[in-house]
Amino acid sequence: MPRKPLHEQPMSAAERKQAQYQRDKRATIEAIGAEADAPDRALLALMRGAGKSAHHDHAAQRAWEALGRRHGWIA
Repeated sequence: MPRKPLHEQPMSAAERKQAQYQRDKRATIEAIGAEADAPDRALLALMRGAGKSAHHDHAAQRAWEALGRRHGWIA
């Protein structure tokens, strides 16, 4: 069953990809400081930023700890 178009014409593959990228980027930004409630995908994105600056390193450390608590390998 094809999806309903958002506008008069359906979104192209590039438009869908761009929209997904923007949602992922927004989720990653919103995950900073709220790691306990953030989706795993956003936490992984925060960890990929490690090494860029002290701020990124700190966010990656908090993401690592939140992911560990969520999946049970950090108490």
